[in-house]
Amino acid sequence: MVNLLRKHQQPLMIGITIVIIIAFGVFFTPGNRSARATLDRGFRIYGHHYTREELERRGRGFGVAMYAGLQELLVGLTGNPYSEQASSDFIFNSFILDHEAKRLGITVNDNEVADAIAKLRPFQTSGAYDPSKYQAFVENVLKPRGFTETRLEDLVRDQLRLKKLVTLVGSTLEVTPSELRTAYVQNNQKMNTSILRFDLADFKAAVQPTDAEIEKVFKEREKSYTTGEKRVVSYVKLDLNEADKALKGKEQMEARQALANRANDFGQDLLKEGAQFAEVAKKYNLTVKTTPEFTAEKAPQDLATVPNAAAAAFMLTEKDPISDALPSGDGYCMLHLDKVTPNRPLTLEEARPQMIEQIKSERGGAALTSKGNESRTRIAAAMKAGKSFTDAAQEAGLKVESFPAFSLAEPVEDKPDAQAILAKSVELADGEMSDFVPAEGGGLIIHLDKRDPIDEAQFKKEEPTLITQTRSQKEFVAFIEWLQSRRKFANVESMIPQPPQQQQPQQQPAGK
Repeated sequence: MVNLLRKHQQPLMIGITIVIIIAFGVFFTPGNRSARATLDRGFRIYGHHYTREELERRGRGFGVAMYAGLQELLVGLTGNPYSEQASSDFIFNSFILDHEAKRLGITVNDNEVADAIAKLRPFQTSGAYDPSKYQAFVENVLKPRGFTETRLEDLVRDQLRLKKLVTLVGSTLEVTPSELRTAYVQNNQKMNTSILRFDLADFKAAVQPTDAEIEKVFKEREKSYTTGEKRVVSYVKLDLNEADKALKGKEQMEARQALANRANDFGQDLLKEGAQFAEVAKKYNLTVKTTPEFTAEKAPQDLATVPNAAAAAFMLTEKDPISDALPSGDGYCMLHLDKVTPNRPLTLEEARPQMIEQIKSERGGAALTSKGNESRTRIAAAMKAGKSFTDAAQEAGLKVESFPAFSLAEPVEDKPDAQAILAKSVELADGEMSDFVPAEGGGLIIHLDKRDPIDEAQFKKEEPTLITQTRSQKEFVAFIEWLQSRRKFANVESMIPQPPQQQQPQQQPAGK
Protein backbone atom coordinates (compact mmCIF):
# COMPACT_ATOMS: atom_id res chain seq x y z
CA MET A 1 0.00 0.00 0.00
CA VAL A 2 1.42 3.34 -1.01
CA ASN A 3 1.10 6.10 1.57
CA LEU A 4 2.67 8.97 -0.28
CA LEU A 5 2.18 11.67 2.31
CA ARG A 6 2.81 9.65 5.45
CA LYS A 7 6.18 11.27 6.08
CA HIS A 8 4.52 14.69 6.15
CA GLN A 9 1.83 13.87 8.70
CA GLN A 10 1.63 15.44 12.16
CA PRO A 11 0.12 13.51 15.11
CA LEU A 12 -3.60 13.07 14.78
CA MET A 13 -5.70 16.04 15.84
CA ILE A 14 -8.56 14.34 17.67
CA GLY A 15 -11.97 15.59 16.65
CA ILE A 16 -10.80 17.84 13.78
CA THR A 17 -13.46 18.21 11.15
CA ILE A 18 -13.52 20.06 7.89
CA VAL A 19 -16.54 22.34 7.45
CA ILE A 20 -16.84 21.64 3.74
CA ILE A 21 -16.98 17.91 4.40
CA ILE A 22 -19.87 18.31 6.83
CA ALA A 23 -21.69 20.77 4.59
CA PHE A 24 -21.62 18.55 1.53
CA GLY A 25 -22.19 15.30 3.48
CA VAL A 26 -25.06 13.41 1.99
CA PHE A 27 -25.64 15.68 -1.00
CA PHE A 28 -22.78 14.40 -3.12
CA THR A 29 -22.93 10.76 -2.07
CA PRO A 30 -23.94 8.83 -5.19
CA GLY A 31 -27.61 8.03 -4.89
CA ASN A 32 -29.53 9.07 -7.97
CA ARG A 33 -31.91 6.54 -9.33
CA SER A 34 -30.07 5.79 -12.58
CA ALA A 35 -26.78 5.16 -10.78
CA ARG A 36 -28.45 3.02 -8.10
CA ALA A 37 -30.20 0.91 -10.70
CA THR A 38 -26.88 0.37 -12.48
CA LEU A 39 -25.18 -0.71 -9.25
CA ASP A 40 -27.97 -3.15 -8.47
CA ARG A 41 -27.57 -5.04 -11.73
CA GLY A 42 -23.91 -4.66 -12.72
CA PHE A 43 -22.65 -4.27 -16.26
CA ARG A 44 -20.17 -5.60 -18.80
CA ILE A 45 -17.46 -3.45 -20.38
CA TYR A 46 -14.74 -4.54 -22.79
CA GLY A 47 -16.39 -7.95 -22.54
CA HIS A 48 -15.76 -8.28 -18.80
CA HIS A 49 -18.56 -8.44 -16.25
CA TYR A 50 -18.13 -6.29 -13.12
CA THR A 51 -19.92 -7.12 -9.91
CA ARG A 52 -22.15 -4.88 -7.87
CA GLU A 53 -19.44 -4.59 -5.20
CA GLU A 54 -16.88 -3.19 -7.65
CA LEU A 55 -19.39 -0.74 -9.06
CA GLU A 56 -20.37 0.44 -5.58
CA ARG A 57 -16.71 0.97 -4.75
CA ARG A 58 -16.24 3.15 -7.83
CA GLY A 59 -19.47 4.96 -7.03
CA ARG A 60 -18.20 5.85 -3.56
CA GLY A 61 -15.13 7.26 -5.28
CA PHE A 62 -17.37 9.82 -6.97
CA GLY A 63 -18.21 11.32 -3.57
CA VAL A 64 -14.55 11.29 -2.54
CA ALA A 65 -13.59 13.14 -5.73
CA MET A 66 -16.24 15.75 -4.93
CA TYR A 67 -14.91 16.34 -1.45
CA ALA A 68 -11.32 16.49 -2.67
CA GLY A 69 -12.16 19.09 -5.32
CA LEU A 70 -10.98 17.00 -8.28
CA GLN A 71 -12.93 19.15 -10.71
CA GLU A 72 -11.03 18.24 -13.87
CA LEU A 73 -11.61 14.55 -13.22
CA LEU A 74 -15.28 15.08 -12.38
CA VAL A 75 -16.03 17.27 -15.40
CA GLY A 76 -13.92 15.11 -17.70
CA LEU A 77 -15.75 11.91 -16.76
CA THR A 78 -19.28 13.29 -16.32
CA GLY A 79 -19.56 16.50 -18.35
CA ASN A 80 -21.66 17.93 -15.51
CA PRO A 81 -20.96 16.59 -11.99
CA TYR A 82 -24.36 17.85 -10.80
CA SER A 83 -26.48 16.06 -13.38
CA GLU A 84 -28.73 13.15 -12.47
CA GLN A 85 -26.60 10.62 -14.35
CA ALA A 86 -23.23 12.01 -13.16
CA SER A 87 -22.52 9.18 -10.72
CA SER A 88 -23.12 6.40 -13.24
CA ASP A 89 -21.14 8.26 -15.94
CA PHE A 90 -18.28 8.60 -13.48
CA ILE A 91 -18.30 4.84 -12.91
CA PHE A 92 -18.47 3.86 -16.59
CA ASN A 93 -15.96 6.40 -17.82
CA SER A 94 -13.45 5.64 -15.07
CA PHE A 95 -13.09 2.16 -16.56
CA ILE A 96 -12.60 3.69 -19.99
CA LEU A 97 -10.04 6.18 -18.68
CA ASP A 98 -8.07 3.36 -17.10
CA HIS A 99 -8.23 1.21 -20.24
CA GLU A 100 -7.25 4.00 -22.63
CA ALA A 101 -4.42 5.33 -20.45
CA LYS A 102 -2.86 1.86 -20.35
CA ARG A 103 -3.38 1.37 -24.10
CA LEU A 104 -1.66 4.67 -24.88
CA GLY A 105 1.14 4.19 -22.36
CA ILE A 106 0.18 7.15 -20.17
CA THR A 107 1.61 6.84 -16.67
CA VAL A 108 1.87 8.99 -13.54
CA ASN A 109 4.57 8.50 -10.92
CA ASP A 110 4.18 8.67 -7.17
CA ASN A 111 5.95 12.03 -6.85
CA GLU A 112 3.46 13.62 -9.27
CA VAL A 113 0.58 12.27 -7.20
CA ALA A 114 2.07 13.51 -3.92
CA ASP A 115 2.67 17.00 -5.35
CA ALA A 116 -0.89 17.15 -6.70
CA ILE A 117 -2.45 16.09 -3.39
CA ALA A 118 -0.49 18.72 -1.50
CA LYS A 119 -1.93 21.39 -3.84
CA LEU A 120 -5.59 20.40 -3.46
CA ARG A 121 -7.64 23.21 -1.95
CA PRO A 122 -9.31 21.16 0.84
CA PHE A 123 -5.82 20.45 2.22
CA GLN A 124 -4.63 24.08 2.17
CA THR A 125 -4.38 26.63 4.96
CA SER A 126 -3.27 30.13 3.94
CA GLY A 127 -2.00 28.78 0.63
CA ALA A 128 0.13 26.02 2.15
CA TYR A 129 -0.37 22.28 2.56
CA ASP A 130 -1.93 21.48 5.96
CA PRO A 131 -1.29 17.88 7.11
CA SER A 132 -4.05 18.10 9.72
CA LYS A 133 -6.64 18.77 7.05
CA TYR A 134 -5.39 15.83 5.05
CA GLN A 135 -5.66 13.57 8.09
CA ALA A 136 -9.16 14.89 8.81
CA PHE A 137 -10.09 13.98 5.25
CA VAL A 138 -8.81 10.45 5.79
CA GLU A 139 -10.79 10.11 9.02
CA ASN A 140 -14.03 11.78 7.92
CA VAL A 141 -14.30 10.98 4.21
CA LEU A 142 -12.19 7.96 3.31
CA LYS A 143 -12.57 5.66 6.30
CA PRO A 144 -16.40 5.93 6.56
CA ARG A 145 -16.52 4.76 2.91
CA GLY A 146 -14.22 1.82 3.54
CA PHE A 147 -11.18 3.47 1.92
CA THR A 148 -7.60 4.20 2.89
CA GLU A 149 -5.29 6.95 1.60
CA THR A 150 -4.67 4.75 -1.43
CA ARG A 151 -8.13 5.48 -2.84
CA LEU A 152 -7.49 9.23 -2.84
CA GLU A 153 -4.11 8.62 -4.45
CA ASP A 154 -5.77 6.55 -7.18
CA LEU A 155 -8.31 9.28 -7.89
CA VAL A 156 -5.62 11.95 -8.07
CA ARG A 157 -3.63 9.66 -10.37
CA ASP A 158 -6.74 9.37 -12.55
CA GLN A 159 -7.03 13.17 -12.73
CA LEU A 160 -3.38 13.50 -13.77
CA ARG A 161 -3.80 10.75 -16.39
CA LEU A 162 -6.92 12.48 -17.67
CA LYS A 163 -5.04 15.79 -18.01
CA LYS A 164 -2.30 14.04 -20.00
CA LEU A 165 -4.93 12.40 -22.19
CA VAL A 166 -6.56 15.79 -22.79
CA THR A 167 -3.21 17.18 -23.94
CA LEU A 168 -2.56 14.14 -26.15
CA VAL A 169 -6.01 14.19 -27.79
CA GLY A 170 -5.75 17.92 -28.43
CA SER A 171 -2.11 17.90 -29.51
CA THR A 172 -2.95 18.62 -33.15
CA LEU A 173 -5.31 21.48 -32.39
CA GLU A 174 -4.26 25.01 -33.20
CA VAL A 175 -5.70 28.34 -32.23
CA THR A 176 -5.98 30.51 -35.31
CA PRO A 177 -5.50 34.28 -35.09
CA SER A 178 -9.07 34.83 -36.28
CA GLU A 179 -10.73 32.63 -33.63
CA LEU A 180 -8.47 34.12 -30.96
CA ARG A 181 -9.52 37.62 -31.93
CA THR A 182 -13.17 36.59 -32.18
CA ALA A 183 -13.08 35.11 -28.68
CA TYR A 184 -11.45 38.24 -27.25
CA VAL A 185 -13.91 40.56 -28.99
CA GLN A 186 -16.91 38.55 -27.80
CA ASN A 187 -15.75 38.71 -24.21
CA ASN A 188 -14.27 42.20 -24.01
CA GLN A 189 -16.01 44.47 -26.52
CA LYS A 190 -18.08 47.02 -24.60
CA MET A 191 -21.75 47.37 -25.55
CA ASN A 192 -23.69 50.63 -25.20
CA THR A 193 -27.44 50.22 -24.87
CA SER A 194 -30.59 52.26 -24.38
CA ILE A 195 -33.40 50.73 -22.36
CA LEU A 196 -37.16 51.14 -22.15
CA ARG A 197 -38.62 49.82 -18.91
CA PHE A 198 -42.21 48.79 -18.35
CA ASP A 199 -43.25 48.47 -14.70
CA LEU A 200 -45.79 45.76 -13.92
CA ALA A 201 -46.94 47.67 -10.84
CA ASP A 202 -48.27 50.48 -13.06
CA PHE A 203 -50.45 48.04 -14.99
CA LYS A 204 -51.63 46.21 -11.88
CA ALA A 205 -52.68 49.50 -10.31
CA ALA A 206 -55.05 50.11 -13.22
CA VAL A 207 -56.89 46.83 -12.59
CA GLN A 208 -59.78 47.09 -10.11
CA PRO A 209 -61.68 43.77 -9.94
CA THR A 210 -65.42 43.97 -9.32
CA ASP A 211 -67.25 41.84 -6.76
CA ALA A 212 -68.76 39.83 -9.62
CA GLU A 213 -65.30 39.06 -11.03
CA ILE A 214 -64.01 38.02 -7.62
CA GLU A 215 -66.97 35.70 -7.01
CA LYS A 216 -66.54 34.18 -10.48
CA VAL A 217 -62.83 33.48 -9.88
CA PHE A 218 -63.59 32.02 -6.46
CA LYS A 219 -66.08 29.54 -7.92
CA GLU A 220 -63.60 28.53 -10.65
CA ARG A 221 -60.65 28.06 -8.29
CA GLU A 222 -62.30 27.39 -4.95
CA LYS A 223 -60.29 24.23 -4.25
CA SER A 224 -56.98 26.09 -4.62
CA TYR A 225 -57.75 28.61 -1.88
CA THR A 226 -56.71 27.06 1.40
CA THR A 227 -54.97 28.23 4.54
CA GLY A 228 -52.14 25.78 4.11
CA GLU A 229 -50.97 23.80 7.11
CA LYS A 230 -49.32 26.01 9.73
CA ARG A 231 -46.90 25.19 12.47
CA VAL A 232 -45.39 26.65 15.61
CA VAL A 233 -41.99 25.50 16.84
CA SER A 234 -39.78 26.19 19.81
CA TYR A 235 -36.08 26.39 19.16
CA VAL A 236 -32.67 26.88 20.73
CA LYS A 237 -29.47 28.13 19.13
CA LEU A 238 -25.97 26.97 20.03
CA ASP A 239 -23.42 29.52 18.83
CA LEU A 240 -19.75 30.22 19.21
CA ASN A 241 -19.08 32.97 21.73
CA GLU A 242 -17.20 36.08 20.67
CA ALA A 243 -13.90 34.79 22.06
CA ASP A 244 -14.19 31.56 20.04
CA LYS A 245 -15.08 33.48 16.89
CA ALA A 246 -11.83 35.44 17.22
CA LEU A 247 -9.71 32.27 17.29
CA LYS A 248 -7.72 31.20 14.23
CA GLY A 249 -6.62 27.97 12.60
CA LYS A 250 -6.40 24.87 14.78
CA GLU A 251 -7.83 26.59 17.86
CA GLN A 252 -10.98 27.72 16.05
CA MET A 253 -11.44 24.26 14.52
CA GLU A 254 -11.26 22.78 18.00
CA ALA A 255 -13.81 25.32 19.26
CA ARG A 256 -16.15 24.45 16.41
CA GLN A 257 -15.74 20.76 17.13
CA ALA A 258 -16.51 21.33 20.81
CA LEU A 259 -19.68 23.19 19.80
CA ALA A 260 -20.66 20.35 17.47
CA ASN A 261 -20.11 17.86 20.31
CA ARG A 262 -22.29 19.97 22.61
CA ALA A 263 -25.07 20.07 20.01
CA ASN A 264 -24.81 16.32 19.64
CA ASP A 265 -24.97 15.77 23.41
CA PHE A 266 -28.00 18.03 23.62
CA GLY A 267 -29.72 16.04 20.87
CA GLN A 268 -28.91 12.73 22.57
CA ASP A 269 -30.37 13.93 25.87
CA LEU A 270 -33.58 14.91 24.07
CA LEU A 271 -33.95 11.32 22.85
CA LYS A 272 -34.06 9.91 26.38
CA GLU A 273 -37.44 8.66 27.55
CA GLY A 274 -39.53 11.40 29.15
CA ALA A 275 -37.13 14.19 28.12
CA GLN A 276 -38.76 17.63 27.85
CA PHE A 277 -37.35 20.18 25.41
CA ALA A 278 -37.46 23.11 27.84
CA GLU A 279 -35.96 21.13 30.73
CA VAL A 280 -33.06 19.77 28.68
CA ALA A 281 -32.41 23.25 27.26
CA LYS A 282 -32.26 24.61 30.83
CA LYS A 283 -29.69 21.96 31.71
CA TYR A 284 -27.49 23.24 28.89
CA ASN A 285 -28.14 26.91 29.76
CA LEU A 286 -29.91 27.45 26.44
CA THR A 287 -32.73 29.95 25.90
CA VAL A 288 -35.91 28.51 24.39
CA LYS A 289 -37.79 30.77 21.99
CA THR A 290 -41.08 30.17 20.18
CA THR A 291 -41.99 31.21 16.63
CA PRO A 292 -45.31 32.61 15.43
CA GLU A 293 -47.36 30.38 13.12
CA PHE A 294 -45.80 29.85 9.69
CA THR A 295 -46.33 27.83 6.52
CA ALA A 296 -43.98 25.49 4.67
CA GLU A 297 -43.34 28.16 2.04
CA LYS A 298 -41.79 30.69 4.40
CA ALA A 299 -39.90 30.35 7.64
CA PRO A 300 -40.53 33.02 10.28
CA GLN A 301 -38.06 35.87 10.67
CA ASP A 302 -36.81 34.25 13.89
CA LEU A 303 -35.26 31.45 11.81
CA ALA A 304 -34.04 33.57 8.87
CA THR A 305 -30.42 32.51 9.51
CA VAL A 306 -31.29 28.81 9.46
CA PRO A 307 -31.28 27.40 5.90
CA ASN A 308 -34.25 25.12 5.14
CA ALA A 309 -35.76 25.80 8.57
CA ALA A 310 -39.34 25.64 7.26
CA ALA A 311 -38.71 22.38 5.43
CA ALA A 312 -37.14 20.87 8.55
CA ALA A 313 -40.05 22.02 10.73
CA PHE A 314 -42.60 20.43 8.40
CA MET A 315 -40.83 17.07 8.59
CA LEU A 316 -41.46 16.89 12.34
CA THR A 317 -44.31 14.82 13.76
CA GLU A 318 -45.92 14.32 17.17
CA LYS A 319 -43.99 11.06 17.53
CA ASP A 320 -40.74 12.61 16.32
CA PRO A 321 -40.95 16.28 17.32
CA ILE A 322 -37.20 17.09 17.55
CA SER A 323 -35.13 18.15 14.53
CA ASP A 324 -31.50 17.34 13.88
CA ALA A 325 -28.94 20.06 14.59
CA LEU A 326 -29.38 22.52 11.72
CA PRO A 327 -26.48 24.80 10.63
CA SER A 328 -27.15 28.39 11.68
CA GLY A 329 -24.55 31.11 11.20
CA ASP A 330 -21.62 30.20 13.48
CA GLY A 331 -23.46 27.39 15.20
CA TYR A 332 -26.52 25.19 15.24
CA CYS A 333 -30.27 25.41 15.78
CA MET A 334 -32.60 22.67 17.01
CA LEU A 335 -36.38 22.74 16.62
CA HIS A 336 -39.22 21.28 18.66
CA LEU A 337 -42.70 20.93 17.17
CA ASP A 338 -45.23 22.70 19.43
CA LYS A 339 -48.41 23.01 17.40
CA VAL A 340 -49.93 21.98 14.06
CA THR A 341 -52.86 23.90 12.57
CA PRO A 342 -54.40 21.72 9.84
CA ASN A 343 -55.07 22.97 6.35
CA ARG A 344 -58.65 24.10 5.59
CA PRO A 345 -60.52 25.79 2.73
CA LEU A 346 -60.70 29.57 2.78
CA THR A 347 -64.02 31.37 2.73
CA LEU A 348 -64.73 33.92 0.01
CA GLU A 349 -63.87 36.80 2.29
CA GLU A 350 -60.68 35.14 3.53
CA ALA A 351 -59.58 34.45 -0.04
CA ARG A 352 -60.55 37.91 -1.32
CA PRO A 353 -57.10 39.58 -0.90
CA GLN A 354 -55.38 36.64 -2.60
CA MET A 355 -57.89 36.62 -5.45
CA ILE A 356 -57.59 40.36 -5.98
CA GLU A 357 -53.81 40.05 -6.21
CA GLN A 358 -54.11 37.16 -8.69
CA ILE A 359 -56.58 39.04 -10.89
CA LYS A 360 -54.45 42.18 -10.85
CA SER A 361 -51.30 40.19 -11.66
CA GLU A 362 -52.94 38.26 -14.50
CA ARG A 363 -54.74 41.16 -16.13
CA GLY A 364 -51.90 43.58 -15.40
CA GLY A 365 -49.38 41.16 -16.90
CA ALA A 366 -51.46 40.77 -20.05
CA ALA A 367 -51.77 44.55 -20.39
CA LEU A 368 -48.03 44.93 -19.82
CA THR A 369 -47.16 42.48 -22.58
CA SER A 370 -49.68 44.06 -24.94
CA LYS A 371 -48.27 47.53 -24.28
CA GLY A 372 -44.69 46.32 -24.70
CA ASN A 373 -45.42 44.64 -28.05
CA GLU A 374 -47.50 47.58 -29.26
CA SER A 375 -44.74 50.05 -28.32
CA ARG A 376 -42.10 47.95 -30.01
CA THR A 377 -44.11 47.84 -33.25
CA ARG A 378 -44.70 51.60 -33.17
CA ILE A 379 -41.03 52.41 -32.49
CA ALA A 380 -39.84 50.01 -35.21
CA ALA A 381 -42.11 51.74 -37.76
CA ALA A 382 -40.80 55.18 -36.75
CA MET A 383 -37.18 54.00 -36.97
CA LYS A 384 -37.84 52.53 -40.41
CA ALA A 385 -39.07 55.97 -41.44
CA GLY A 386 -35.70 57.44 -40.40
CA LYS A 387 -36.12 58.42 -36.77
CA SER A 388 -33.61 57.53 -34.08
CA PHE A 389 -34.52 55.07 -31.36
CA THR A 390 -34.60 57.86 -28.77
CA ASP A 391 -36.85 60.12 -30.86
CA ALA A 392 -39.16 57.24 -31.77
CA ALA A 393 -39.47 56.17 -28.12
CA GLN A 394 -40.16 59.72 -26.92
CA GLU A 395 -42.78 60.12 -29.64
CA ALA A 396 -44.42 56.96 -28.22
CA GLY A 397 -44.47 58.59 -24.79
CA LEU A 398 -41.72 56.41 -23.31
CA LYS A 399 -38.66 57.41 -21.29
CA VAL A 400 -35.29 56.20 -22.59
CA GLU A 401 -32.73 55.02 -20.03
CA SER A 402 -29.01 55.00 -20.89
CA PHE A 403 -27.49 51.85 -19.47
CA PRO A 404 -23.80 51.77 -18.40
CA ALA A 405 -21.44 50.21 -20.98
CA PHE A 406 -20.65 46.56 -20.29
CA SER A 407 -19.06 43.45 -21.76
CA LEU A 408 -19.18 39.76 -20.92
CA ALA A 409 -15.86 40.15 -19.12
CA GLU A 410 -17.03 43.27 -17.26
CA PRO A 411 -20.80 43.02 -16.68
CA VAL A 412 -22.84 45.60 -14.81
CA GLU A 413 -23.84 44.16 -11.44
CA ASP A 414 -25.56 46.98 -9.56
CA LYS A 415 -28.43 47.77 -11.94
CA PRO A 416 -31.88 46.13 -12.16
CA ASP A 417 -32.25 43.44 -14.84
CA ALA A 418 -28.53 43.61 -15.70
CA GLN A 419 -28.32 39.90 -16.54
CA ALA A 420 -31.36 40.01 -18.83
CA ILE A 421 -30.00 43.08 -20.61
CA LEU A 422 -26.59 41.48 -21.13
CA ALA A 423 -28.06 38.19 -22.37
CA LYS A 424 -30.29 39.91 -24.93
CA SER A 425 -27.71 42.50 -26.03
CA VAL A 426 -25.18 39.91 -27.22
CA GLU A 427 -27.80 38.72 -29.74
CA LEU A 428 -28.29 42.18 -31.27
CA ALA A 429 -26.44 43.95 -34.06
CA ASP A 430 -25.45 47.60 -33.74
CA GLY A 431 -28.56 49.76 -34.10
CA GLU A 432 -30.91 46.80 -33.61
CA MET A 433 -33.83 46.72 -31.17
CA SER A 434 -34.93 43.66 -29.20
CA ASP A 435 -38.44 42.29 -28.92
CA PHE A 436 -40.32 43.00 -25.71
CA VAL A 437 -38.44 41.05 -23.02
CA PRO A 438 -40.24 39.98 -19.82
CA ALA A 439 -38.16 40.84 -16.75
CA GLU A 440 -38.50 40.76 -12.99
CA GLY A 441 -41.23 43.20 -12.04
CA GLY A 442 -42.10 44.13 -15.62
CA GLY A 443 -40.44 44.10 -19.02
CA LEU A 444 -37.83 45.72 -21.26
CA ILE A 445 -37.11 46.82 -24.79
CA ILE A 446 -33.37 46.97 -25.43
CA HIS A 447 -31.65 48.94 -28.19
CA LEU A 448 -27.98 48.22 -28.89
CA ASP A 449 -26.65 51.67 -29.70
CA LYS A 450 -23.13 50.56 -30.63
CA ARG A 451 -20.19 48.36 -29.74
CA ASP A 452 -16.92 50.08 -28.87
CA PRO A 453 -13.66 49.00 -30.54
CA ILE A 454 -11.50 46.77 -28.39
CA ASP A 455 -8.29 48.06 -26.82
CA GLU A 456 -5.71 46.71 -29.28
CA ALA A 457 -2.80 47.25 -26.87
CA GLN A 458 -4.61 45.31 -24.14
CA PHE A 459 -5.43 42.54 -26.62
CA LYS A 460 -1.74 42.17 -27.50
CA LYS A 461 -0.83 42.13 -23.83
CA GLU A 462 -3.35 39.37 -23.03
CA GLU A 463 -2.80 37.38 -26.22
CA PRO A 464 -0.31 34.80 -24.82
CA THR A 465 -2.60 33.97 -21.88
CA LEU A 466 -5.64 33.92 -24.15
CA ILE A 467 -3.92 31.48 -26.54
CA THR A 468 -3.25 29.11 -23.64
CA GLN A 469 -6.81 29.36 -22.30
CA THR A 470 -8.43 28.93 -25.71
CA ARG A 471 -6.24 25.95 -26.55
CA SER A 472 -7.09 24.32 -23.21
CA GLN A 473 -10.80 24.80 -23.86
CA LYS A 474 -10.53 23.30 -27.33
CA GLU A 475 -8.48 20.39 -26.02
CA PHE A 476 -11.06 19.62 -23.35
CA VAL A 477 -13.95 19.74 -25.84
CA ALA A 478 -12.00 17.41 -28.14
CA PHE A 479 -11.36 15.06 -25.22
CA ILE A 480 -15.06 14.88 -24.31
CA GLU A 481 -15.90 13.96 -27.92
CA TRP A 482 -13.07 11.42 -27.99
CA LEU A 483 -14.22 9.86 -24.72
CA GLN A 484 -17.73 9.41 -26.10
CA SER A 485 -16.36 7.61 -29.13
CA ARG A 486 -14.19 5.35 -26.95
CA ARG A 487 -17.19 4.59 -24.77
CA LYS A 488 -19.00 3.22 -27.81
CA PHE A 489 -15.95 1.05 -28.54
CA ALA A 490 -15.96 -0.21 -24.95
CA ASN A 491 -19.42 -1.68 -25.57
CA VAL A 492 -20.96 -0.97 -22.18
CA GLU A 493 -23.75 -3.50 -21.60
CA SER A 494 -26.28 -3.39 -18.80
CA MET A 495 -26.81 -6.72 -17.06
CA ILE A 496 -30.51 -6.12 -16.35
CA PRO A 497 -32.54 -9.11 -17.52
CA GLN A 498 -34.72 -8.36 -20.52
CA PRO A 499 -38.34 -9.52 -20.18
CA PRO A 500 -39.50 -12.04 -22.77
CA GLN A 501 -41.39 -10.52 -25.65
CA GLN A 502 -45.12 -10.88 -25.37
CA GLN A 503 -46.90 -12.40 -28.33
CA GLN A 504 -49.74 -10.24 -29.56
CA PRO A 505 -53.12 -12.00 -29.37
CA GLN A 506 -54.53 -12.83 -32.75
CA GLN A 507 -57.62 -10.92 -33.75
CA GLN A 508 -60.75 -13.00 -33.93
CA PRO A 509 -62.70 -12.76 -37.16
CA ALA A 510 -65.67 -10.48 -36.97
CA GLY A 511 -68.78 -12.14 -35.66
CA LYS A 512 -66.96 -14.81 -33.62
